[in-house]
This record gives sequence, structure tokens and C-alpha cells, in this order.
Amino acid sequence: MKLNYYVLWVENNIMLDIYLDRYYDKLLSFIKDLSTIWILNKEFTNLINNPNNKSFILNPDNSSIINLLYKELFQKAPQNIGNIEFFIDKLSNEINIFLTEWINSWNLSMNKWYFISWTNIKLTTNDNNPYNNFDAHPDHKNTWWVLWWGLKTESEWIDIYNKTFELLKTIDSGFYYELNKIINKIVPLWTAFSIHNSASYKEAIWHIYLWYTIDSDSPEINNLEAIIHESSHNKLNLIMHFDPIILNTKEEKYYSAIRPDARHIHWVFIWYHAFAPTMYILMKAYRDWYLWNDDFWLEKIVLYHIKTKFLQKVIKKYAKLTKLWIEISEEIDYVICLMDEILKELNPSKEVINRAREKQIEHFKQVNFKYPHLEY
Repeated sequence: MKLNYYVLWVENNIMLDIYLDRYYDKLLSFIKDLSTIWILNKEFTNLINNPNNKSFILNPDNSSIINLLYKELFQKAPQNIGNIEFFIDKLSNEINIFLTEWINSWNLSMNKWYFISWTNIKLTTNDNNPYNNFDAHPDHKNTWWVLWWGLKTESEWIDIYNKTFELLKTIDSGFYYELNKIINKIVPLWTAFSIHNSASYKEAIWHIYLWYTIDSDSPEINNLEAIIHESSHNKLNLIMHFDPIILNTKEEKYYSAIRPDARHIHWVFIWYHAFAPTMYILMKAYRDWYLWNDDFWLEKIVLYHIKTKFLQKVIKKYAKLTKLWIEISEEIDYVICLMDEILKELNPSKEVINRAREKQIEHFKQVNFKYPHLEY
């Protein structure tokens, strides 16, 4: 099929370039609207008139605050962030540094980082995103966000991400090259044992937040999984700034094979879009011997292949998609066909398949017990 690369990734993704340009124009319109109500009027006027403002405005350290101010002060939609004046002052300071010292000034928050080797992606605990303490994921309710290196040193974080991106380039160069366009910065969220949390935000395109699972035998694979997942969210978040996904009513909730709670079909689609390419990459990594070829990873691959298929069934049965999102759904179907073929090559044993199926059945029972009246 003809791919527009809404789901898979490619080195020169024209679709992504178009949406990034549209996002820049949207942020410019926000800035102009804020100027009309005298929010940073002088700073915004000078910023708009600067011909080299694009990378500054698109940078999530700045775009996230612009999004906040527009929603809170122009649209009058409370964001419940806290002291808005703090973020106004923060953005004012960043704009003035940019205008007087230029885009590469070390004094800009966006420039305080470590480069990950062979990429344009930065690793840093310096983050201006006002939304970074807000996370609705139920698996994260008993965890805490700390933007720091945790029990690992800066050099250990840099080393593991160097290995992660070197591995990705070997497994799938298309994903590797496009990541350099959609991800600008990775923010460490401390270290953890036995879990690997991550996050991304529609208001902060180009950012992802990741934990370091220090007791993992393959931390670079944990990172790879989270990076593909959150980067897919970034791509979808970028598109959703302009095109709605779902026409279903807000009251409709359905079973999600990923989450422990009932969710609107909108969220089911978002996970569907992220899980398909993530598992596709892990399957390729396993097939090509880039991770430990043992039953742990194979069972995980089989389980999440089952979950992706379950998401597919729910979407096809209940989602009322717009024309664009029908196209995106068809691309996901194509990726799932690729996954089917790789799974045949992996040839998991009946024992592995049965264990994975039992885990999915148990998940279904637990959600069904809490939400017995849901549509499935």
C-alpha cells in the first residue's frame, strides 16, 4: 500500500515537515493573539519580527509555555498549573536572551544539555514545560516525577542512550532518522527498579520523559521500547493539533487491552497507534538477535501482539473515525500484517503462546469485573 508514514517512520518524511510548519504557524498565531491582550507585547513583537525565530518558538521549552498562556489567558480555559506569572517571567527572560545573545546562547534553557551520539537529540534535566508534573496515566499514580539522574550518573545515562540509538539505527534506520525530527530532547525521570515509566505531552511536542530501569538485563531495549512509544505519541499529538481523530461522543467508554480502566475510544486509538510500531521494532530486534532471545522477551512480544490485535478489534467495531484517521488506521493495519509475518518467523512455542493468552484473559477479567456494563 502507499504509505504516508503516519505510523511507520522514514528518513525524509514530508508529512512530518508539513505538520511541523503548520504547528509553527499555529504557535505564531497564539503569540499574536496574546499580544492583543498585552501579554508580553513588546517581547512577542520583537520575537515575531526576528527572521530566525522558528527553532526558538518550536522548542518545547518555549512552545509549552506559549500553549499554556494561550489556553489560560486568551481562551480563558483554566489549566490548574499554578503561578502563571512565573511562566510569563520565564518566557520573557528566554525571549530576551534569544534576541540579545542569539539562538545558540548557553544561557537559554533549551541549550543546557548533553548530545546523544549520532543524533540531534539532547539529554537534560533542564526543562521549562509547565505540564511536566501532570500525568493522567493510572500506572503512574504511585510514582513520582523527579527531573534528575537518580542512582545513575550523567555519563551512565548518556552511555545507555548512545547504545540505544546506535541499536535503533541498526534495527531500523527509518525510525532512527525520523526521530531526529520529532524528538528534540529527552528528560530523565530518575531511576527505578522493575518498572519503566515514560511520558509525553501534546503541549510540548519534541519532548519525551523517561525513567532508567536499573535492574533490567537490557536497559537499552527498555529505552528503545519507551522511545518508540512516546515518539509515536509525539507524532500523533502533532497531527491532533489540526485534525480530530474520533467522532464518538464523550460518554462512550470501551475496553482497552493496555489499561486497567475503561477509556474513551479516542485514547484506545492513541495507544493502538503507539503499540503497533513499538512492537514491530521489538519483533525485528528479537528476530535479528539484537536482544536476549529468551522466553521473557518472546512472551512479551506475543502478549503485546495479542493486545494490539484486541485494540484493533475495538477500533474497527466502535470507532467513528474521520477521513484522515481512517487512512492512519489502514496504515496501522498494514503494520500489524508485517508483525504477523515476523511472528511466524519467530515461531513461539505453544507454552509461550498459552502463557501470553492467559495473561490477556486475566487482564480482560479484571477490567470486566470493575466495568461489567462496558461494550467490548
